[in-house]
Amino acid sequence: MVDAIFVARMDVGSQATLDAALAALNIHWPVFNFFMALAAGLGIATVAMVSQYVGAGRKDLASSYASKLITLSIVFAVIVMAIFMVTSDVFLGFNLFAYLMGARGEALGFAGEYFRIRSFEFIFVFIFMVYQAIRQATGETLYPVILNMGGIFINIILTWLFVSQLKMGIAGAAYATLIAHAAPMPLIIYDLFMSKHHLRISLSNMMIDKDTLKEMSRFAVPASVGQAVSSLGFVIIQSIILRYGDMVSAGFSVGNRISSLLLNPVVAISTISAAFIGLNIGHGQPERAKKAYEVSRNLSFVLMAVGVALIIPFRYPIIELILGTNASESYQIAGVYTLWLLLTQPLMALFQSYIGLFNGSGHSNYTLKMSLLRLWGMRIPMIFIFMLILSPGDYRGVFYAMMISNFIILFYGHYLKKGIKYELQVRL
Repeated sequence: MVDAIFVARMDVGSQATLDAALAALNIHWPVFNFFMALAAGLGIATVAMVSQYVGAGRKDLASSYASKLITLSIVFAVIVMAIFMVTSDVFLGFNLFAYLMGARGEALGFAGEYFRIRSFEFIFVFIFMVYQAIRQATGETLYPVILNMGGIFINIILTWLFVSQLKMGIAGAAYATLIAHAAPMPLIIYDLFMSKHHLRISLSNMMIDKDTLKEMSRFAVPASVGQAVSSLGFVIIQSIILRYGDMVSAGFSVGNRISSLLLNPVVAISTISAAFIGLNIGHGQPERAKKAYEVSRNLSFVLMAVGVALIIPFRYPIIELILGTNASESYQIAGVYTLWLLLTQPLMALFQSYIGLFNGSGHSNYTLKMSLLRLWGMRIPMIFIFMLILSPGDYRGVFYAMMISNFIILFYGHYLKKGIKYELQVRL
């Protein structure tokens, strides 16, 4: 959101150039999330394993696995950074991921610069994801939030400085985000190794062996694959959207950011409910685990419904705040797209509640199944069907496919929920 607001106000001389820059941000989002699936999978595995071990009274095993998961986060981050650099414009003259998604001209140039700079942040983001999961698994959520808010504040100040004052363009936005992710790292490392009140990791436990890797993979692999296939689906959808032009892509980019404002609190509730569910399962309290799911589901749905009711009437002023104009075609597209997107958000609250239940109970394979069906079994095939049915240039098929898939998937989630027995999944 911060990058979009300042990039949309760059002094570049034409609306077409601004649309190309916003399209580059939108291209980065699904590709970044695709590789972040590894970190998300590690985070899900961390919450499930650490919470169940702590609930079972085995803090020694909780600390051991937390240490090893930090090591895995560093290893995976280095691999992803290497992939991003090899496919960057430094080696190829253009960014391969942006090119494959259909970016051309100015959008491809902006994407290459933005991708290359932000590739260095993966190691910071991966460590933070696992650190946050370790703290969430034991009920400590405040300190990670304080660090995250500090990073956001730094990002806002630096993005304003680099983009608006120093005229560094989209590169300035990327550098600001990179620095903001790096800034909390010393405090995170200190808290992980030296905390006097919460679970700590140790260097002696950070070495990974075959048995523990196998144990962690039971939780991490389905979660990572589920996140990856979802993100890959969004890469394909974004590639389709780019076929309709940079203005359409920019409009979708704004709509997705407004949607994220509502969805992020629900995702947070889902993650915390997973910790509550895991702790209670580990402690042999299945009824309390069920209650945690029910409370988080109801809270998420009410918050989302209220948020949608508040934002829909004011969506155009919010869009104008992001784009810096109300006269562009992307402004009108964003208004229509945001309306359709927000109407499905209460359904996404229920969807995220199922994910919290599946991950917390140690059934991340259910998350994988639900993600596969929603995107690859329904949404993407429906988009292609609507492309055949609707006239060329009519991008509303994306709206229809999103709404239908978000509704139908809830029935499958309810079916999977019946298979959960609320039993300990980790090995003591």
